[in-house]
Amino acid sequence: MMLARVKHLKKGDNVVARTGASAGKSGKVLEVKQAKALVRVDGVGVVKRHTKPSQQNPKGGIVEKLRWLPASIFQVCDASGKGLGRVGHDVAKDGAKTRVHRKKGSSKKVK
Repeated sequence: MMLARVKHLKKGDNVVARTGASAGKSGKVLEVKQAKALVRVDGVGVVKRHTKPSQQNPKGGIVEKLRWLPASIFQVCDASGKGLGRVGHDVAKDGAKTRVHRKKGSSKKVK
Protein backbone atom coordinates (compact mmCIF):
# COMPACT_ATOMS: atom_id res chain seq x y z
CA MET A 1 0.00 0.00 0.00
CA MET A 2 1.38 3.38 -0.99
CA LEU A 3 1.07 6.16 1.53
CA ALA A 4 0.51 9.74 0.46
CA ARG A 5 2.67 12.32 2.22
CA VAL A 6 2.19 16.03 2.59
CA LYS A 7 5.61 17.48 1.86
CA HIS A 8 4.78 21.09 1.07
CA LEU A 9 2.66 21.93 4.14
CA LYS A 10 3.51 21.99 7.84
CA LYS A 11 1.51 22.94 10.91
CA GLY A 12 1.51 26.73 11.26
CA ASP A 13 2.01 27.57 7.55
CA ASN A 14 -0.15 30.24 5.92
CA VAL A 15 -1.97 28.75 2.94
CA VAL A 16 -4.50 29.68 0.25
CA ALA A 17 -7.07 27.30 -1.27
CA ARG A 18 -6.61 27.19 -5.04
CA THR A 19 -9.65 25.14 -6.15
CA GLY A 20 -13.05 23.97 -5.01
CA ALA A 21 -15.83 25.72 -3.12
CA SER A 22 -13.32 27.41 -0.82
CA ALA A 23 -11.06 28.76 -3.59
CA GLY A 24 -9.34 32.00 -2.62
CA LYS A 25 -9.82 31.57 1.12
CA SER A 26 -6.72 31.66 3.28
CA GLY A 27 -5.83 30.51 6.75
CA LYS A 28 -3.26 28.81 8.95
CA VAL A 29 -2.71 25.04 8.93
CA LEU A 30 -3.92 23.61 12.25
CA GLU A 31 -3.39 19.87 11.69
CA VAL A 32 -1.87 17.60 9.04
CA LYS A 33 -2.93 13.97 8.56
CA GLN A 34 0.05 12.47 6.72
CA ALA A 35 -1.43 9.02 6.10
CA LYS A 36 -4.31 10.37 4.00
CA ALA A 37 -2.78 13.67 2.76
CA LEU A 38 -5.43 15.78 4.49
CA VAL A 39 -5.20 19.06 6.38
CA ARG A 40 -7.37 21.24 8.61
CA VAL A 41 -7.08 24.97 7.95
CA ASP A 42 -8.39 27.70 10.23
CA GLY A 43 -11.43 29.38 8.62
CA VAL A 44 -11.55 27.12 5.54
CA GLY A 45 -14.01 24.23 5.26
CA VAL A 46 -16.31 25.13 8.15
CA VAL A 47 -19.35 22.84 8.35
CA LYS A 48 -22.32 22.78 10.71
CA ARG A 49 -23.13 19.59 12.66
CA HIS A 50 -26.47 19.02 14.33
CA THR A 51 -25.63 17.27 17.60
CA LYS A 52 -27.68 15.49 20.24
CA PRO A 53 -27.28 16.51 23.87
CA SER A 54 -24.35 14.75 25.54
CA GLN A 55 -22.31 15.11 28.72
CA GLN A 56 -19.79 17.33 26.94
CA ASN A 57 -22.53 19.42 25.29
CA PRO A 58 -25.69 19.18 27.48
CA LYS A 59 -27.77 21.49 25.27
CA GLY A 60 -26.88 19.91 21.92
CA GLY A 61 -27.71 22.07 18.92
CA ILE A 62 -25.75 23.22 15.91
CA VAL A 63 -21.94 23.12 16.23
CA GLU A 64 -19.47 24.50 13.69
CA LYS A 65 -16.49 22.24 12.93
CA LEU A 66 -13.55 22.31 10.55
CA ARG A 67 -13.49 19.48 8.04
CA TRP A 68 -10.48 17.67 6.62
CA LEU A 69 -9.58 18.90 3.14
CA PRO A 70 -7.11 17.47 0.61
CA ALA A 71 -3.67 19.01 0.94
CA SER A 72 -3.30 19.22 -2.83
CA ILE A 73 -5.75 22.15 -3.12
CA PHE A 74 -3.59 24.40 -0.93
CA GLN A 75 -0.53 26.48 -1.77
CA VAL A 76 1.83 28.11 0.68
CA CYS A 77 1.74 31.90 0.83
CA ASP A 78 3.67 34.55 2.70
CA ALA A 79 2.38 36.26 5.85
CA SER A 80 0.42 38.88 3.87
CA GLY A 81 -1.59 36.15 2.12
CA LYS A 82 -0.92 37.49 -1.36
CA GLY A 83 2.52 36.14 -2.26
CA LEU A 84 1.93 32.58 -3.45
CA GLY A 85 4.95 30.39 -3.97
CA ARG A 86 6.65 27.12 -3.21
CA VAL A 87 8.63 25.93 -0.24
CA GLY A 88 12.29 25.08 -0.58
CA HIS A 89 15.22 24.40 1.72
CA ASP A 90 18.38 26.40 2.22
CA VAL A 91 21.37 24.72 3.82
CA ALA A 92 23.72 26.87 5.89
CA LYS A 93 27.47 26.32 6.03
CA ASP A 94 27.11 24.57 9.39
CA GLY A 95 24.62 22.09 7.86
CA ALA A 96 21.44 23.57 9.35
CA LYS A 97 18.41 23.39 7.05
CA THR A 98 15.75 26.11 6.98
CA ARG A 99 12.46 26.12 5.10
CA VAL A 100 12.15 29.14 2.82
CA HIS A 101 9.30 30.56 0.74
CA ARG A 102 10.42 30.88 -2.86
CA LYS A 103 8.78 33.38 -5.16
CA LYS A 104 10.36 34.56 -8.41
CA GLY A 105 13.93 34.41 -7.23
CA SER A 106 13.49 35.76 -3.71
CA SER A 107 13.73 33.61 -0.59
CA LYS A 108 12.07 34.36 2.75
CA LYS A 109 12.00 32.19 5.83
CA VAL A 110 8.68 30.34 6.34
CA LYS A 111 6.83 31.05 9.64
